[in-house]
Formats: sequence, structure tokens, C-alpha cells
Amino acid sequence: MSLRTLLDKKKNLLLLGASSPIEALQMEALGYEAAYISGAVLSTTLGLLDEGKISRNKMANFVREIRNASDLPLLVDCDTGLLSKKEMATKRVDEDAIIRKTVGALEIAGADAIQIEDQVPSKKRCGHLDGKEVISMGDMSRKIRLAALKRKSKNFLIVARTDARAPEGLDNAIWRAEHYVKAGADIIFPEALESEDEFRKFREAVPQIPLVANLAEGGKTPGNLTTEKLFSLGYQIVLIPATPLRLMLRFYGTILKHAKDIGSLYYAGDRFGILSRGDLIEFIKNNSKVYKK
Repeated sequence: MSLRTLLDKKKNLLLLGASSPIEALQMEALGYEAAYISGAVLSTTLGLLDEGKISRNKMANFVREIRNASDLPLLVDCDTGLLSKKEMATKRVDEDAIIRKTVGALEIAGADAIQIEDQVPSKKRCGHLDGKEVISMGDMSRKIRLAALKRKSKNFLIVARTDARAPEGLDNAIWRAEHYVKAGADIIFPEALESEDEFRKFREAVPQIPLVANLAEGGKTPGNLTTEKLFSLGYQIVLIPATPLRLMLRFYGTILKHAKDIGSLYYAGDRFGILSRGDLIEFIKNNSKVYKK
């Protein structure tokens, strides 16, 4: 079932960040109905900061690898548009051409939706850090119009993320969202709102379109907000992008230290728990598209 169909059915969706095809398979097996491909997560797996350094080809190839294994609908973070490696090395780039190329590449790769944000590309940073800067409403609206025109299928959704809350305030973030809807956005993502009241006010001001909320732990969003609370406020998609990977990295560090201290991982399964080789083989055989053909 496509992401558009799920949203049309008024489904409330919790999307966790997937950093590999096997994680997408685990999500699908546990009943998740869609997954999020986070630029921050992919950057982390490559040893990079979340500064818009993921190339268009890198993201498209990553989406393609997940799509080869799973039919789980994918919402893909495209930062401010995604550049090729050649474009990254060029001081002056054609922003309109970048949007057209990114839409084409990600739609072909198998994404169900792409997210484009209104941060200044050269100063891109994590949405929950201070010091963000945003482009003009008009420039972002042009990006959205181009993205909507370039897609080949209406089932390929355009998510417009606004990071304007921090630099311009809530009212301007709402004003931008209203214009992004007019420009053709299918979904609006107000990043880094700072209270339950702000989430409520944004929903009331932008009532006609699905909204995304981001539960980024340690960020601007209050930690006491839950998925169910955000659903009750009218947000149809809730993201937990990077927390699963950060937990896995912490655990991986523990395993690495154990191996260094003990000189073996032979009995680590008894201490930490482990998925047996046989269970892993059966899981992949029973869930990957590669073995269902």
C-alpha cells in the first residue's frame, strides 16, 4: 500500500529511521506501515555530520537497496535538494535544476515521498540545533512547484519542511506553510516546534493537509510529547529518525569493548542476547523480496 493510500485512509503513521535494508525488513515484519530515510542517519553511517553532504546518487542508491528487499513505503529526507558530487564541488549551482534532478532520481529509485526543507543550502544543519538560516518563502515555494511539476506520478508525494520556527518565529512558520500548500506541497513538516501549544496552534492554522511531527530526543521538541499525543493533536505522521541508530551505536560500542577486553565474543550471546544464525537466515528468507520472487 502506497504512502498516499495510507494517508488517504486517514492512517496515523509512526516512522522510524532505517539505516539499512535489514532494518526496513524488521520494521515491516513488526507491522510498521512505512519507514523514514533520514539524511542525518545516512550521514552518520558514513561518518559525516548532518550538514547536507549526502550526494543525490548516494541517497538514490540507498533507497534502491531498501526497495530491492522491501515494499515498505519510504519517506526520504532530501535536505535542501541534494547535489551530485560534481555540483558539491561547484561554487555556483542551479537550484532549480537540482530539484528537478533530485525528484527524478528518487522517484525512479522507489521513494514514495521526498522531504525538502527551506534552510539555506550552504549553511544546512540539523533541524534541532541553533543558528539555522532559511531561504525566502518565494524561493522555497518555487522549489515545491518545480518538484510537483517534475514528478511523473501523483502518488509520489512532496513534503515541504519549514525550519522557520527558530529564526523567524511560529507565526512566520505558519505563514510559510500556507504558501507551501498553495505551491503544491502534499504534506507539511514544521520542524522543531517547542511546545504542545505550538503543535496545536500550527495544526489549527494549517488544517487542510497532513502534517509531520519529529520526536527527536534531546532536541527542541519537548520530551513529554508522545506519538499518541501528537496523533490526537492532528499530526498524521510522527518521525523518530535517529534514535534507533544512536542506540545501536551505543550497544555496538559495548560489544567492541567486550571483544577487546575478553579477546573473544564466543560467549557474548549468553551475556547480551543474540539472534542465532539459523533464525537470521529464516528471517531473511521469509521477509526479503529477493527470496519471494
